[in-house]
Amino acid sequence: PRTVALLFQPVLLRCHFQVSSPGPAPIVTWKYKSFCPDTWASPGGAWDSPAEAAGACPDSARTVRIVATKQGEQVTLGDFYLGRAVTIRGGAELSLGPAAWGDSGLYLCTVTSTSDLQGNNEAVAELVVLGET
Repeated sequence: PRTVALLFQPVLLRCHFQVSSPGPAPIVTWKYKSFCPDTWASPGGAWDSPAEAAGACPDSARTVRIVATKQGEQVTLGDFYLGRAVTIRGGAELSLGPAAWGDSGLYLCTVTSTSDLQGNNEAVAELVVLGET
């Protein structure tokens, strides 16, 4: 889904999963990918879906970084997000706290379970941060 947020407002990106086998807690990873350089002026305008935007240009042409990972109740932030109000809530929802200018882009949620290897384990969300007018 596409989320539009105002600058300095809290943002919550949703990711839902269900495991069919009991076992250790799955690992949830949120990764950030900036928009493709040639479309930064109108993010999302050229794509029908966030998944299409994710494949619109190679990762080497954009900024890619780990936002956070979670296993059980343990959340680990990527270096770029240390000191910010960022966490993974509930099962896999990414809370970005106050949105910053550099937060616009694509967010990939990946759920990895060693005991459940069926189904799709990835989802993509698009975030556009707007300033106040």
